[in-house]
Amino acid sequence: MYTPFGFQILQPPGNVVLLYEAFHSYRIIPLTSQPHASDAIRMFEGDSRGHWEGDTLVVDVTNQNEKTWFDMAGNFHSDALHVTERYGMVDFNTIKYEATLEDPKVFTQPWKIAFELGRNAEPNYEQMEYACVEGEKDLQHYPESEGAKKK
Repeated sequence: MYTPFGFQILQPPGNVVLLYEAFHSYRIIPLTSQPHASDAIRMFEGDSRGHWEGDTLVVDVTNQNEKTWFDMAGNFHSDALHVTERYGMVDFNTIKYEATLEDPKVFTQPWKIAFELGRNAEPNYEQMEYACVEGEKDLQHYPESEGAKKK
């Protein structure tokens, strides 16, 4: 959830779907008692299973691979990462997001991140495609030899 740009939340029967503007990313969160995928299967977004505790959506995320970072600084995790997310409505326009992260291969104890997610109230808002194309928009993170402007 700690990603740039907007996202949409869809709630088709039996699922919650998150469509992120950034990186063509999406998550399908089944709201069933179905078990997680086999431990041999590892994915960039992990394997999510959700359930409701009152008005709070609780999502258990397992089966992540070790190929993603937490941020642009390169803070990493292992394939043992386990995340428990909580999405709770504060009011009509605000969701309180909280995640507990556990990774015994990298961290000595679980830790939490929390922030609020605000609804985009623009009447004609349209989620756009954000294509991260090499050398196109993110030149600030490239060396000069790869196309960045000289400083």
